[in-house]
Amino acid sequence: MGDRAVGAHIPVNIKPDGKGELLFKIALALQRPVLDPCLAVGFLPFTSDCLRVGQLVLMRWRLERLKYPEETPSLAKDELFYEVDANPENWMIAGRKRGHVSLALTQGSRVVITVSCLPLVSGYVHPPQLGLPGVSESNISCNPAGPHLVCILPPTLSSSFCVPA
Repeated sequence: MGDRAVGAHIPVNIKPDGKGELLFKIALALQRPVLDPCLAVGFLPFTSDCLRVGQLVLMRWRLERLKYPEETPSLAKDELFYEVDANPENWMIAGRKRGHVSLALTQGSRVVITVSCLPLVSGYVHPPQLGLPGVSESNISCNPAGPHLVCILPPTLSSSFCVPA
């Protein structure tokens, strides 16, 4: 509720020839979000060219410290917790699903996390994902991103036959 006349200006006179133009200007101050992650997570390529149902696969992720985390006290430790999340219909984790790794506080320090997994179905499926509980997503850079889908081939066919003696 209020008075519309408060703060209003006098109407602008437009010339009768129709060539009068009204120009409205406004200044907006926008603040760009600062993305300055402390950690980089990368999905490393598979050791074999073809993945098959029932054959163990090594999933490897590389963690790298991009800078010393001055503003983030939760990252100012040399120990990071990780957790592997996999769809139980597609993958069976054949090892530790969660744990911790030591990552030095110096810039450029790296560590590789390796987890054995067993594909349960054939086709194009999402691979297991590595999560870092306690670390916000703004502090993690995933460049380049891991594969969106991986191709799992069916198990190798085996046949047996009898040879007369």
